Amino acid sequence: MSWDAVILRIRGPIRPAKEVAESEYLSLGSPESVAAAIRSVFPSAEWDGPTHAHGSLDEYTGITFDLGQCQGYSCVRVSVSGSRDPIPWLLALANANNWVVLDIQNGDFIDPANPSRRGWLGYRSLVQGIGRGESADG
Repeated sequence: MSWDAVILRIRGPIRPAKEVAESEYLSLGSPESVAAAIRSVFPSAEWDGPTHAHGSLDEYTGITFDLGQCQGYSCVRVSVSGSRDPIPWLLALANANNWVVLDIQNGDFIDPANPSRRGWLGYRSLVQGIGRGESADG
């Protein structure tokens, strides 16, 4: 089980994802430049090829990056397993490159000026509940 996000680039300012037209999604850059950007924030990430990397935020939290296409434009799919909040690192990566982070759990962009952790906290609550033997459906 993981918390998932997608790194994208959009035309214009950050706003609710439902307000971004398909034509407003832009390329992140070349695979090489995207990988270099990831390396600048996550230097210890290990690359399993030109489009897949994995690393850790601490000894209990793993993170993976998959560079690819999302409906015709480039994106980075991110999966995090563990307890360390990845949002500050992902926002550092996104802000440095004029990208945005889409929280898959709640379906909206994470605003760097006022970052919501609702999706991340929902994931952590679910994981902690399962760890206590609670079922995933309550």
